[in-house]
Amino acid sequence: MNFTLCNILELQDIGGRDKWEQILAETDQEEQTQHAGRAKVDGLMKRLEWLKAEIKKTEDTLSAELNSDQAYEDGLGICDSSIVLMDVSSSSLDSDASSCYAGRSFSLTSEDHQELPSQSEEESSQEFVEEAPENSESLFEDADLTPSAGAQYCSRDSAEASPHAEFVELSFSPKLGNKRLVFDTESHTVETQLGHQARTSHGRFDACQWMAKQKFSEGWVYWDVDTTFSTGWAVGVAYPNLMRNERLGRTSSSWCLEWSSGQLNAWHNNIKTYVKHSNPNGIRVILDMAKGQLSFQSLCDSLLELYSFQVGFTGPLIPVFWLFGLTRNALKFPRH
Repeated sequence: MNFTLCNILELQDIGGRDKWEQILAETDQEEQTQHAGRAKVDGLMKRLEWLKAEIKKTEDTLSAELNSDQAYEDGLGICDSSIVLMDVSSSSLDSDASSCYAGRSFSLTSEDHQELPSQSEEESSQEFVEEAPENSESLFEDADLTPSAGAQYCSRDSAEASPHAEFVELSFSPKLGNKRLVFDTESHTVETQLGHQARTSHGRFDACQWMAKQKFSEGWVYWDVDTTFSTGWAVGVAYPNLMRNERLGRTSSSWCLEWSSGQLNAWHNNIKTYVKHSNPNGIRVILDMAKGQLSFQSLCDSLLELYSFQVGFTGPLIPVFWLFGLTRNALKFPRH
């Protein structure tokens, strides 16, 4: 018996080619459903691992602070200082994820999720900004924006400015930013706007970044940036010819310090240099045009220098900032 011919005849009896195509379509749909299910599970597992790492990091920080305070008290005979411990767990990260920053709320509610654009709109508006926190979209896309436990912006009260550098107060024009960024003049904050709140104009960049109005061709200047309420950010400078489709630090004409994927890196000409330091909640950017030096210091560590570029600048430089654009993030620029 020729089983192949028997199967062909049997298939013909139950519907022929149409039946065969139906079977193939059902098989493809089943495989796609299984693939989507696996992808969702993988995303949830990555988010769980990230949350566990954040909990462990917070516990280690609190434990170190407690031991340091206890040792200090034992040495000086101080017995009356009060130490408050925060019990950080996965439930507290989920339930206590709402914070108010400079009188503005940055938590994502269920209503915010409903207001996100449809898939077709999202594909056209996200540009290539999703690449930024590399392989970390699943970690951030549902996360509410709250500062990590103990994360406090360290102002200039804890660190004196360079004696000869001049502080500059940065200003921003809508024409120089991405359509999903807005500048609040009252709080002096650049922040992302999601869904229907985004501007309709395309702005200066495809990526979720903004160029300040100031342009420096000489002198020794500095500005401060509060990064407490941002899950992904970059601060730096670029020549005015930075193109619409170019990312800060990924070109030969831009330099930056960036926090993404739980790592601090310096970027220039698309070359990444790892910086061994935790996420600094306050950054001081110092630009010395005469010496051709661009430095990044931590305001929370007595102006500890995180990284420095030595460059023979050939033209004026403009401050540029990038924010992770899939969640609500903010960079504040403190006034002096």
